[in-house]
Amino acid sequence: MSTRPDRQPLQPPDRPLSLAIWNFTSQWLLIPQGTGIICVIIARLHYQFNGLQTLAKIVWIYTIVLFGLCLFFYLLRILLYPKDVRHQLRTNLIETSCLSCTPIAYTSILQLAILQYGDRAGLAIYILWWTDTAMAIIVSLGIPYIQLKIQAPGVQKLPPVVLLPFVAVLTSAAGGGAICRQNHVSARLQVPVIIVSYLEVGIGLAVTTGFNVIIMFQHFNQVHSAADKVFQDMIICGPLGQGAFALQVLGEAAQGSFGAYKRGTFLTDKAADTIGFTSQFLGLLTWGYGIFWWSFAILSICHTLGVFTNAAVVFGRIMDSPAFYVISTAHLLILLVMWLVNQILTLRGIITGRMLGLEQGRRRKGAFHTARARDLAENKGV
Repeated sequence: MSTRPDRQPLQPPDRPLSLAIWNFTSQWLLIPQGTGIICVIIARLHYQFNGLQTLAKIVWIYTIVLFGLCLFFYLLRILLYPKDVRHQLRTNLIETSCLSCTPIAYTSILQLAILQYGDRAGLAIYILWWTDTAMAIIVSLGIPYIQLKIQAPGVQKLPPVVLLPFVAVLTSAAGGGAICRQNHVSARLQVPVIIVSYLEVGIGLAVTTGFNVIIMFQHFNQVHSAADKVFQDMIICGPLGQGAFALQVLGEAAQGSFGAYKRGTFLTDKAADTIGFTSQFLGLLTWGYGIFWWSFAILSICHTLGVFTNAAVVFGRIMDSPAFYVISTAHLLILLVMWLVNQILTLRGIITGRMLGLEQGRRRKGAFHTARARDLAENKGV
């Protein structure tokens, strides 16, 4: 049986800078994604002290810079090496999944913009959210289709990273709830956001549950070997934690908007309290579901601890619970340590050239094949 031409490995360039761009995969987008989640948590944390909001703004600006740089170099890679990018998107699950980081990072940037400038730039942020939501929906529908119909790795080889598209759509839903709570826009503009956001929650949580069954099946059948990155199991906390957070803020948004909108039998003040309390209760159940997977992978390192912590922050606020305040603060401290270590190691990898397939500015013999093999084996950056 012959191999299809678009699945054949391509020859990398010889020049160091060209090779670095060649090796700039979508996994680099995970860096601004994780940084954006941290800045939102810092801004929303219950235990505030002088300068914490300033720190959140600094990290927010840093996130925007990182996001812009990563997008620039990835788009440059597409322009210079379209055949290689097409090859990766047809054959590499991680490459397609990590494209979901674009709307996730974008939403995190918008969430802090809402907290900082919601009273002055509410309508502009509102419009930007709709563009983000369009990207998130395209990602949540298009990437799984590619993975199921074109890549089709099989049940035995399905990694948890495939959940990232659903983290994107759930993050968009959470951003929609935050816009309705913080922005000074009318109920007429808020209600469509709430309805669409609930639909996004339905997409994200329903499909995530199905993928979780497959991942648990893999563990029962001992599919994961010692060489696999077990910490990827923490990724499962991403859609569950973000789904819990979305249900909480959307419940609050419904209580504030439906009564002012007053249309039909569903969008009324009578239904608002029931919808709001039910949504928050379902958020608590979803967060409890996430506790199982978080506990399962508690000793591992993964970026998705951030959205799990974000849900704990909001639970503390809506319950006025000291226990959740302490939990969210402890999670943030752990997350900060992990983030700092990751930033330092990433910077060192860039300086030495190892993370870009380089060594001391020159391409080693066979570096491309070694780097690509290492990426696939270790799922670098996930």
